[in-house]
Amino acid sequence: MGYGTLENGDWLMVGMSIFSKDRSVELRMQDDGKLAIYYNNRCAWQSTDQQISNAKGAIMQGDGNFCIYDKNDKATWHTNTAAPTGDNKTFVSVQDDGNLVLYKNGGATPIWSSKSNK
Repeated sequence: MGYGTLENGDWLMVGMSIFSKDRSVELRMQDDGKLAIYYNNRCAWQSTDQQISNAKGAIMQGDGNFCIYDKNDKATWHTNTAAPTGDNKTFVSVQDDGNLVLYKNGGATPIWSSKSNK
């Protein structure tokens, strides 16, 4: 897959970041358990207002759901995009326009967005 993407089974652990293709947009898995999008030196979006002190990271699951888990393997946030039979061609992408988008069918169909356009 391309730059700034997480495919099925890929983790973004606490303290890690991925960037859009032009590197202007950062998706960061923060120590407080929130996924956050940064551009222009500001936080443009966060997954939740709640802090999770024992966050593990975020995973693009094989069922099509993008989730944050704590260290006890409990899901603390998700995109609610799981397919009943799974979709092994889903991925989440940090885009140059400031959006985090989850695609299915190998990129043909967007199914979730952070709505954090620049």
